[in-house]
Amino acid sequence: MERNLGLEQKLELLMSLAADDREGSPGMVSPATGSAPLPPRLRHANEVGALRPLNIRNLRPLPGMKMSLLRVLMTNACTFNCHYCPMRRDRSMPRTLLKPEELVRIFLGALSRGWCEGLFVTTGIPGRPVKVMDDLIHALALLRERHDFKGYIHVKIVPGAETAQIERITSLASRVSLNLEAPCGESLSRIAPEKNFATSLATLEHARALVVREREAESYGRPRDRLHPGGTSGMTMQFVVGATPDSDRTLIERTTELYARGGIHHAHFAAFRPIRDTPLENARATPALREHRLYQADYLLRQYGFGAEELVYDDAGNLPLSTEPKVAWALSHPERFPVEVKTASRSALVRVPGIGPATARRIVMERNSVILRGLGDLRRLGVVAARAAGFLTLNGRRLQTLRWAEQLGFWTADEEAGVPQVVYEVSPGTFR
Repeated sequence: MERNLGLEQKLELLMSLAADDREGSPGMVSPATGSAPLPPRLRHANEVGALRPLNIRNLRPLPGMKMSLLRVLMTNACTFNCHYCPMRRDRSMPRTLLKPEELVRIFLGALSRGWCEGLFVTTGIPGRPVKVMDDLIHALALLRERHDFKGYIHVKIVPGAETAQIERITSLASRVSLNLEAPCGESLSRIAPEKNFATSLATLEHARALVVREREAESYGRPRDRLHPGGTSGMTMQFVVGATPDSDRTLIERTTELYARGGIHHAHFAAFRPIRDTPLENARATPALREHRLYQADYLLRQYGFGAEELVYDDAGNLPLSTEPKVAWALSHPERFPVEVKTASRSALVRVPGIGPATARRIVMERNSVILRGLGDLRRLGVVAARAAGFLTLNGRRLQTLRWAEQLGFWTADEEAGVPQVVYEVSPGTFR
């Protein structure tokens, strides 16, 4: 049964759909797939590891919700020579290229087999951005307007695209994204001297304006056109963390500024990894925990009602690695604690470590009708008791005197003594 194939077998079968009899050798058939062999530009696709054309990603966009996306890298060839990038122009590696028609055949094949529900398309930039955008638009237009695909499509747009191209691709996509890489032009020029931050920002701003306009039209009652959703799932943007000297404070300030104008769903943060055969090969990798702390801080800003000025930074302007941002804020505001479970507002409860927005709402709704005796009852409502106990009282009684965060002082998360330097073939954050 095709459904029971392993991931590698699925990807091999899907790649076989890209074969074109006119490009293969006459009379030849691949014994693995029973189809014509791949054209020369695709025959070494599996030799480039994470930079191969296809993968299947399983996501959880919302609690209790699952979505599988076919991730397609149209090409790993690129004109740019960015110092940190595994696809940089001067790096020796096998290069592959999927044509728009091949991308469509592969995706529809995966969709018909139940291997995915949506599509995520990204690409290198071989040559002019305008040509790359034309190929992306052609692929999405085929799916939407010829094959009537009404599902989720996320596409990365290319900085420097023409205005009409940005408008067309945003109309066809559920979500669009753009890699800013750095929070300002000075930083970007250090790691990507051929890129222009102002150009990237202008492309993002134009797409964002289209997304905001479409969302406003829907809020006024216009029904969504599922074939032309207009990016209403929101935009994303990506930063490479640690490849430049920019602090976490600078990154958060930039993302907060972009959020304020609407249309942005969230930011992606990719911890820098030294890539073999690049100018930054010998640079130290950024701790994965730093990336995690940025995501936690970003979530506080988007979901918990925190302001960027409330986050706690160290002397270098970075989030403490040894303490998550919410706990760091709570420990720096002893005057706000402990919080009384029976009487506190939802906004006060959501500031307690171990209590999220849904749990705070549940406590407020149920505390007058449910008898709360101790930590066991709070756990049943969703409280992470180990984190929250030291910051709470119940009926005036302190639930725990020693706070969980204060028990973690025996080591520091940013210590890297004895950690070997690892050089990667590709960064885990390349395709976010």
